[in-house]
Amino acid sequence: VIMPGEIFQKFALSLTIVMLSVWGAILIVSPELVVSMLSEEPINHALAGMMGAALLGLAFISFASITQWTTAKRALGVAMLILVVETAYLMIGAEVMLVTFPTSVSLVAAAAVAFFLLV
Repeated sequence: VIMPGEIFQKFALSLTIVMLSVWGAILIVSPELVVSMLSEEPINHALAGMMGAALLGLAFISFASITQWTTAKRALGVAMLILVVETAYLMIGAEVMLVTFPTSVSLVAAAAVAFFLLV
């Protein structure tokens, strides 16, 4: 027998994952759509992209932990990989994130962490 509280809890968890995914995708793909709702400052595409990647990673970790279709270690690895891919794109593809020693070291370190969590 499914209790009413369980139904509401599953609905809340599902809604949370959807909201994190939608906000994350919008911040990565088209931050112009939402930045005016959040701030009067000009758009910082690097920060918007990184926040979007973090939200998508959190959505993935949440989905994996709720459904238990993969381990927490692997879910964290995928979340880190999302951040690595987005950071590399912002640095090399879109050229909106500065390529400096700290950002480059962080990118390499995050890639190494993602690799070791996924193997």
